[in-house]
Amino acid sequence: MNGDSRRFYSRDGLHVQIYDDQTAGEWGTPQNDTSFYLEEAKAGGGPVLELGCGTGRLLIPLLSTGFDVHGLDASTAMLEVVRRKREHLPAEAAKRLTLHHGDMCEFALGQQFAFIFIAFRSFQNLLTPEAQRRSLVCVRRHLAPNGKAIINLFDPKYDLILPGRHESVQLPRDVIHPVSGNRVLVETLERVNDPLTQTFKEHWRFTETDPNGEVVRQEEEYLELRWTFRYEMRHLVESCGLVVEAEYSDFQRSSPEYGKEQIWVLSRQARSSEPLQWS
Repeated sequence: MNGDSRRFYSRDGLHVQIYDDQTAGEWGTPQNDTSFYLEEAKAGGGPVLELGCGTGRLLIPLLSTGFDVHGLDASTAMLEVVRRKREHLPAEAAKRLTLHHGDMCEFALGQQFAFIFIAFRSFQNLLTPEAQRRSLVCVRRHLAPNGKAIINLFDPKYDLILPGRHESVQLPRDVIHPVSGNRVLVETLERVNDPLTQTFKEHWRFTETDPNGEVVRQEEEYLELRWTFRYEMRHLVESCGLVVEAEYSDFQRSSPEYGKEQIWVLSRQARSSEPLQWS
C-alpha cells in the first residue's frame, strides 16, 4: 500500500465529495435497499437510529416516516455532508434529524430506539470479533424492548478471500464531480487478504481530470473490512443477547444464499437483571 494513502472517509476529499454519486446504482449500494429500510422503519416505528450513517443517503429518505431519525458516524467529513443536506430540508423535517459523532462500538445516546440499523456493510469496518461484540452490546442496550435491529453484511465468496495480494476484480468507473463537473476516475488497484484475521485491505485511487484531460487532483485511500460467515454472525448476535427474527440474502427478502447479502433482522432477548447504562 502507498504510504501516502489514508483510510476511507477519514477526511474531506474526492471520495467523500463524490460518495453519493459513486454509490448510486448497481456498482455501489445494493439495489432497493432504500425501499427496504423505509418499509422496515415504518413497521418498526420510531425513533430510528442508523449507525455508520455516512452522508445521510438513508437518513434523509427515512424522515418521510414522520419519526425522529438519528445518525451516528465516526467520520466528521461524512457528517458535514449530512449537515449541509439538512440545511435544505423543510424546517419540520430538519428538526427531526439528529446527528452524532461517535464510534459504533462505543456509544451512549441516553435513549432507546424502536428501529436501529447498520446498512451497506458498515458493520464490517469493525475489524475484530471483540469490536463487533461491543457494537452489538451497544445496539442491544439502545434497542427498545419491542424494537428491531437490522444489520447488512456481504456473504464472503471463497474465491475472493484467498490469502495474499491480488489484483482487483472491480472495473474502474467514471463519476462526475457534483460541484466542479469534472470527471473522476475511481480505481481499485489491489487487494490483500488475511484469512487468519478474516480481513482484507484494498488500495483505491481517485483521479479528477478537467475537460482537457489534465489531472486536477489525485488521492489514494485504503478500505479495510472484516468478513464474517453466516454461522459465525448468528452465534455472535445470539451471544450478545439478540434474537434472530429473520435472515435474508437480498432486499427482496429472499432466503439465505451463498455469496449474496447477509441481512439480519434482530430483536432483543429479555434480560431482566441487566440495568441500562449510558456511560
